[in-house]
Amino acid sequence: MPDNTIELEFADGSYTFALPLPQINELQRKCGIGIGGLFGRVLKGCHQVGDDVILAPGQAEFYALDIIETVRHALIGGGKGTVNGEEVKVTPMLANRLVDTYVMGRPLSDSWSMAASILGAVIVGYDPPKKDQPAQERAAEKTGTSTTP
Repeated sequence: MPDNTIELEFADGSYTFALPLPQINELQRKCGIGIGGLFGRVLKGCHQVGDDVILAPGQAEFYALDIIETVRHALIGGGKGTVNGEEVKVTPMLANRLVDTYVMGRPLSDSWSMAASILGAVIVGYDPPKKDQPAQERAAEKTGTSTTP
């Protein structure tokens, strides 16, 4: 069953990104749009080709706050990360510092696909790849084919 959280490499480690209802409400308030509209606005211009997300900036309609606040509130909602093999607790203060350092002042395209992934996990769910399953079997699962003769 898909989860509504996603773990992504970000900044100085790997972080859990989630948008529980309090973060969704704040994100909607700050961006001035409902979560469904925000998802559509952020996705516009993102195209998936296989496992890669291709960004087409000429087709985009997101606001800078859509990207920045999605990452910030999802860090707070996820509440944890792993840096240098150690688990860290993500507080609002740490989330602000990470966003200020790794999102603000950098090209928005660096965080655009991340925001799309975060919102996608919240809206449609996310099934992380099974680590112990060979890539060929994962691909067969996706296409509904069998790898056994």
